[in-house]
Amino acid sequence: MKLTTKITTHHMKKVSLFASLLVFITLGACSGGEEAQTQTEEEELVKSVNITTKTVQPTTFSSYVRVVGTVETSNDIMISAEVSGRVVSHNAKEGEAVRKGQTIIKIDDSKLVQEKTRLEAVTAQAKENFERLKKVYEEDGIGSEIDYLNAKYAFEQSNSSLESIKVDLANTSIKAPFNGTVESKMVEVGEMVSPGTPVVRLIGSDDYIISAGVPARYADVITSGDAVDIWFDTQASDTLNGTISFAASSINPQNRTFRIEIDLPKKENQYKVDMIANIRLRTNQQEGVLVISEEFVYSKEEGYVVYVLAQNQAGQAVAEERKVNLGLAYKTDVIIENGLQAGDQLITLGSAFLDDGMRVTPKNQQDSNLASN
Repeated sequence: MKLTTKITTHHMKKVSLFASLLVFITLGACSGGEEAQTQTEEEELVKSVNITTKTVQPTTFSSYVRVVGTVETSNDIMISAEVSGRVVSHNAKEGEAVRKGQTIIKIDDSKLVQEKTRLEAVTAQAKENFERLKKVYEEDGIGSEIDYLNAKYAFEQSNSSLESIKVDLANTSIKAPFNGTVESKMVEVGEMVSPGTPVVRLIGSDDYIISAGVPARYADVITSGDAVDIWFDTQASDTLNGTISFAASSINPQNRTFRIEIDLPKKENQYKVDMIANIRLRTNQQEGVLVISEEFVYSKEEGYVVYVLAQNQAGQAVAEERKVNLGLAYKTDVIIENGLQAGDQLITLGSAFLDDGMRVTPKNQQDSNLASN
């Protein structure tokens, strides 16, 4: 009886130990299965990237260059005195508009008036003497030829001096040569002036232009007749459309630019001379090309690549890596010369996390044309 009891007790301990081991193995197996399943799901989530796409379609590509110009007028001159004398009056104030032929400044002409009176008398005497000698010499044959010629030349010289003094008298009234605005006066009433002394700056009010220098590398693409956009720092929202009226044929050796001129609309006369103007010039335009944003182009050792939406053999959405050749670029837009075709679904948002063949999940797919304005 004692032996049987020992055997039974020992057997029961072995059964208990085996049961405990079986439970541990079962629990371990269950735990391992759950971890493996969780890991598989996590790997599946990592491999599938949420993306958005845009349909690639041909569009127009344009590139531009911006230059800075200044407002000028074709009539912006400094008027100088042509005779000597004292300034006696200003007939137009600074900032006042004047018409062509209107007197702006008057110079004292009293001495010139006296000189004119004297020359008129001398000329009249010389003329009378010449006509008398001419008559007796030609009709009566009295007198010598030299006396006749001396009288003739004396009359002509006196008459020429008289005409010259008349011109000087007219020049004592400094007049506007065109319609414009008196910008500034350099002399005051009572000051003495002489020929060549600047007296007034006159700016024409009819024709305004914008002049600018364009880098020499654009000499073969910027020409007369090209359309341009113009805006001013003081009126950024007011963009004007203009046309290049002149493009220089020479390059400035100092700054390697060539001059262009753009006519301002006549109604835009509120702009002032020497105002700064921003000018946008189109340097290139291509029709029917594929244009995408350069943020979706990635550099690799073998060149540049983009990612498009495709399907694997199982019909699942994947990212397909495409090697592309780039063309001209402007700001963030770049031309794709080859590697993409019209209708391809370019992966945009999420493309930075992709590799070739990676599973993707399209979200909010956009079918709008891929073009930047």
